[in-house]
Amino acid sequence: MHYWKTPLGRLVIQLIIGLLAGIFLIKVFAEMAQGVLMNSLMNFDNVWGDFIRSFSDTRVTRSIIFVTDLGSATIEIPLFLMAAAYLAFRIKHTWETVILAVALAGGWLLNEALKAAFHRSRPGIKHLVEAGGYSFPSGHAMVSAAFYGMLGYIIWLNLKERTTYAWVILLLTAVLITAIGISRIYLGVHFPSDVIAGFAAGGAWLAACITALNGIRYYKGKRVHDGNEGT
Repeated sequence: MHYWKTPLGRLVIQLIIGLLAGIFLIKVFAEMAQGVLMNSLMNFDNVWGDFIRSFSDTRVTRSIIFVTDLGSATIEIPLFLMAAAYLAFRIKHTWETVILAVALAGGWLLNEALKAAFHRSRPGIKHLVEAGGYSFPSGHAMVSAAFYGMLGYIIWLNLKERTTYAWVILLLTAVLITAIGISRIYLGVHFPSDVIAGFAAGGAWLAACITALNGIRYYKGKRVHDGNEGT
């Protein structure tokens, strides 16, 4: 039992969790992708899409548009720059800055590649906001899962030893990502399966980024420890 409490033991646990999470999320994405290719998700998309849009209301729509804007590049890029400046220059966490950049840029590039591969058209209903390009998987859902997920994890890492309420950051992050995804269905620009696939693909990329960061943190900690032992 003592081994699992060591830095290496904790890293092994983190790697196993990251691997299992990645496998599960990739499987979810594969199920959605197969449904799109076989055109077998129409009933699922119609039922859940109609249910979410049944809450349509002018005041609700204004709030939903605000939420969906949080998943756009016009918000995420400036937010990344502010977070990167703080991480890199204020608290000198260079690798956290790099991994956050990888989460954002990699999520966007992967989404563009997947959209080009599947060529799914957007829902043929009224769109309450402008949206171009292909529909599957949802870019807002995918990039938000990767970027906000990584940002929330980094904040949690830096707060968990200072406050017992750091877990609230993870909860709020999950709520934000979920809300952004649902907003895309409400606004008529994505099918529910697009959003689920976006969450799955973005989550898998997030798992890979978190695993990489944990490995880097272990390696850096080991180097510090070995250096102290050598002095």
